[in-house]
Amino acid sequence: MKAFMDGLQSQPSAPTGQVVLGLSTIVHRIEVTPKPGMVDVRGEVVRRSLLNNHNISVDKVRSIVGFLVNSELDEDPLHEDLDVLFADPIIENATCNSPLLEDEAQFPERPDAVISIGFKPGVTDNPGSAALDGLLTLHPELGDGAAISTSMTYAFHGLSEDIDLNWLAKQLHNPLIEIAKVADTRNPNTPLPVLDFPTPQKTEFTIPATIDLEVSDEELLEISEKGILALSLEEMKAIQSHYRDPEIQAHREARGLRPDAPTDVELECLAQTWSEHCKHKIFAAKIKHHDTETGEKSEIDSLFKTYIMKPTEKMRNEVDWLLSIFHDNSGVISWNNEWSLCMKVETHNSPSALDPYGGAMTGIVGVNRDILGTGLGARPIANTDIFCFGPPDWEGELPENLFHPSRVLEGVHAGIRVGGNESGIPTVNGAIVFDDRFIGKPLVYAGTIGLMPRYLPDGRETHVKNPAEGDLVYMVGGRVGADGIHGATFSSLELTEESPSSAVQIGDPITQKKMLDMILEARDAGLITCITDNGAGGLSSSIGEMAEYTDGCIIDLASVPLKQSGLSAWEILVSESQERMTVAVRPSDQTAFEKLANLHEVEATIVAKFTSTGVFHVKYGDLTVASLPLTFLHDGVPQLQLQSEWSPPKNAPFEPPSEANHNEILLDLLRRPNIASKETLVRQYDHEVIAQTAVKPFVGKKCDGPGDAGVLAPIHGDSQGFVVSCGLSPRYSDIDAGAMAAAAVDEAVRNAVCSGVDTSKMAGCDNYCWPDPIQSEKTPDGKFKLAQLVRANRELERACTGYNVPCISGKDSMKNDYGKGKDKISIPPTLLFSLIGNHPDVRVSITSDLIDSGHHLFILGETREELGANEVAYMLRRQNRVEGIGGKVPRLHDIESNLSRYKALTKAIHKGLVSSAHDCSEGGVSVALAEMCIGGRQGASIDIAEIGKASRWARLYGESLARIIVAVMPEKLEEFKQEMDGHHYVELGKTNDSSHIIIKDGGETLLDVDVESAAEAWKETFPGGDF
Repeated sequence: MKAFMDGLQSQPSAPTGQVVLGLSTIVHRIEVTPKPGMVDVRGEVVRRSLLNNHNISVDKVRSIVGFLVNSELDEDPLHEDLDVLFADPIIENATCNSPLLEDEAQFPERPDAVISIGFKPGVTDNPGSAALDGLLTLHPELGDGAAISTSMTYAFHGLSEDIDLNWLAKQLHNPLIEIAKVADTRNPNTPLPVLDFPTPQKTEFTIPATIDLEVSDEELLEISEKGILALSLEEMKAIQSHYRDPEIQAHREARGLRPDAPTDVELECLAQTWSEHCKHKIFAAKIKHHDTETGEKSEIDSLFKTYIMKPTEKMRNEVDWLLSIFHDNSGVISWNNEWSLCMKVETHNSPSALDPYGGAMTGIVGVNRDILGTGLGARPIANTDIFCFGPPDWEGELPENLFHPSRVLEGVHAGIRVGGNESGIPTVNGAIVFDDRFIGKPLVYAGTIGLMPRYLPDGRETHVKNPAEGDLVYMVGGRVGADGIHGATFSSLELTEESPSSAVQIGDPITQKKMLDMILEARDAGLITCITDNGAGGLSSSIGEMAEYTDGCIIDLASVPLKQSGLSAWEILVSESQERMTVAVRPSDQTAFEKLANLHEVEATIVAKFTSTGVFHVKYGDLTVASLPLTFLHDGVPQLQLQSEWSPPKNAPFEPPSEANHNEILLDLLRRPNIASKETLVRQYDHEVIAQTAVKPFVGKKCDGPGDAGVLAPIHGDSQGFVVSCGLSPRYSDIDAGAMAAAAVDEAVRNAVCSGVDTSKMAGCDNYCWPDPIQSEKTPDGKFKLAQLVRANRELERACTGYNVPCISGKDSMKNDYGKGKDKISIPPTLLFSLIGNHPDVRVSITSDLIDSGHHLFILGETREELGANEVAYMLRRQNRVEGIGGKVPRLHDIESNLSRYKALTKAIHKGLVSSAHDCSEGGVSVALAEMCIGGRQGASIDIAEIGKASRWARLYGESLARIIVAVMPEKLEEFKQEMDGHHYVELGKTNDSSHIIIKDGGETLLDVDVESAAEAWKETFPGGDF
């Protein structure tokens, strides 16, 4: 295909609407638009977006989907294919080589402006690939001699003449991966925009270069920076020293390599493997920590080993269900005697900042592959998604190359939605948090839970990889392209205007789904000895990591299938092109494995073989292009030596106003983006594909109340299930990142407890996203940010150990900043804690909605004077009613008592004593009660006088941890009290028939809000509606 695409050029002899490609191949232009009278959903989305995000009113926007069909087919068969392949004849009209905008029957009025958008050459075009699959099904004789690219054209009617069309085009496309052409068509002589077929630039394979490292320190750093290697001077000097070793030089001479300098392949491979993304160097660093508040001075040898791995290993010795922790693509626990569960949460922040849609989609399909690459292969059965964005109503200045937060939200949400829905995996749990500082870089957490049998028919345990010397290594699935090059090193850097477009990938969930089904069938047939995904670092990381099992490998890059020819050896090795797995197979199983791949129409190619030489040996045909000792590749990176220094940040105290209308405050809180219903966004995910979801994200009388956790029963006919929940509170970091981390763990545990989790079998996944914590000229406060990380890790250890929740997997992302100098935007330090836990019987799960009048309401846990960094403080500050947010931040007190109380509540739930339960988090008691009333459309009256000695504001809106509000049926009241005897709880009041939310303090009514008014406020921030 590449050969004829390289000859793309216009020829005057081509019929109207066609372009001759080379001497004989023609590009046909197919266009599809909704029929007159049908709602143009794509156009309406654009119209509403312009109105909501930019206050620009347009009468009408119409859309045209374009297909450029590059093939030997004549026009006649394509006309026959229009209604079969390209359009839905019930609701759409289609034309071939006849512009729709010139058809008065379709467009009786000439638009004011037209903008056409298409992909740049080399960018993944999933709709084009799907159309090509269909075309080849109808016309198999075309073989490889066909290609299809897609485009989108928008026609604007009633557009103000004041609107700059180039600005408008920027709101509709991403210049990093797309091209846009505009036309002001008010002038009848203005030609309509026409996009050409996106032809990749012709490149030729070049012999790998040798990089001379015998240069000055300044030049070493220049090599790293220009090559986007993200290697420090110390790391570059370690590589320099390696090539000075006489033994290494002798080994290299024997392989035909220059003895004293790396090839570009070796340097790129080391950069990927040693990247912060892959090696987690900050978490592995030796840190000299100083706490100026307490005077403590200590040395920490690896945050990861000290505060995450060590306590998890200790818990592993106390239970029998921790099967695999930290060394595989995801953590694995034994769910029962027949099945295991695994979990992984990834971050895709930098790619999502550059291309929100493609970056987010790559995140979700990538973490699906992490599950598939766990052990000998697990099936992804549920997704989670947690996002942190800038405010969607942001009206301030933005750096030129940053997208508006609302656009980032829309793109990320669409990418996760398409990736999950088209993969056939339900999205069951998540959260969205907003803060001004996420404008610089959004946080996009994508998680997946997987299911695998404990044992294969041949007796092997599925969580154990067992490759052997001589095993064949296949690359399975998609092909290697220029997309995703430098993804690992790029994510190890802060975002700037120079960030590379090559780091962006777009996933293809349909291709991946075929690959997933094929691999799981191969697993069950006993054909796989080892498997991992091609993620960060591409083949260099996947094969390099797998080779540690046998202590060596040999790779032939010339055998790797490519999307386009001419890629250099290092590009082939490190490209992170999507939908690829690396699979090891015994030579005796080669025929069976390849037969299965052919049956599923999945490309599988032998690209390597495992050895025991101790060497990562890479060839291109007969030419050796890299030869690295595995010990140096994986263990040669120098340990960072860092310093941290803690001093409490200074915040103006939060002083509540003396006069307040609490009705208004509650309704304003319910409208806050961090609290408001995200139903219009979340409903677009499929929650129950594969029919396993017992408790979905929305619950209650109208299925619009908030769910605390997802509950699934993955084995049809069996009521045993599992719970998945999450917790994060980034704003607590403004006072203490340690408190933020503890709050995240407690929230995840609390949410799971509300659903009836088995508290004796819960496991967690820690995901740290941090601003750059290394002291330097560009990060003058690096010691403080690193001290925040130290405090967060210590509190993570305390919380996880106290709740008996081992961390089985995790991820850190350490360079979440945008820009440099005084204009640098850094995210608030953020820990997401995700949890999976066993649920003995999903039939006794309860939800947050109040289900009837007359039920008794209790609050479990203590309420303290902890209003610092609470949501109400930020809200009133934004309203200019207070100056500060400081004060005592919510902290995790008395974990032992909390856990005992959680266990007692879980027991009560399983006995049927509790009718509903909801955690107190953002907005405190007032918001928690309002959400329970909204879910059940149920009135309630409570009195907060007895819930503690804290101030009225703390009792109303404070976010003290470890608190849950529960409802108990009258006939179960005494038994519930007996079950909770000895635990801290206070009776608040009852549900009633009033349809009002009433909160009193002694004899004084503080607020009285109609339930429907509360529901309207809660749902108005993210409005939906039909087109």
